[in-house]
Amino acid sequence: MSPYKYIIILITLINFPALAYSEERKLSGEEIRQYLTDKKVVHRQDVNNGFWQTFNASGITHYQAQGRKAEQGKWSVQADQYCSQWGPFDWTCYDMTVQGNLITWISKEGTLYKGRIIDQ
Repeated sequence: MSPYKYIIILITLINFPALAYSEERKLSGEEIRQYLTDKKVVHRQDVNNGFWQTFNASGITHYQAQGRKAEQGKWSVQADQYCSQWGPFDWTCYDMTVQGNLITWISKEGTLYKGRIIDQ
């Protein structure tokens, strides 16, 4: 066996635990900031009613649904929850989980809103 094959096997074995561990987990407030700040999240990209949302470090968020005018709101992290405010409505907060680049908002009623994080 060539020395390169040994190196590849060694690298694979070293990285295997990291590859195997992509379990969904709840995010802390600081992790929510790290995952969302200056990122774009795409929701339902493969269907006609898909949309995306951006999260600026300034606390501004933009929401764009297919075929509709973009909307602007505010976002923040309060304790260990993501919170947003749209128009004249009150702030709404969500728990969040992540698995790889898939992120989920969980409403207080238990409704799940899933998306895929990409760079802006």
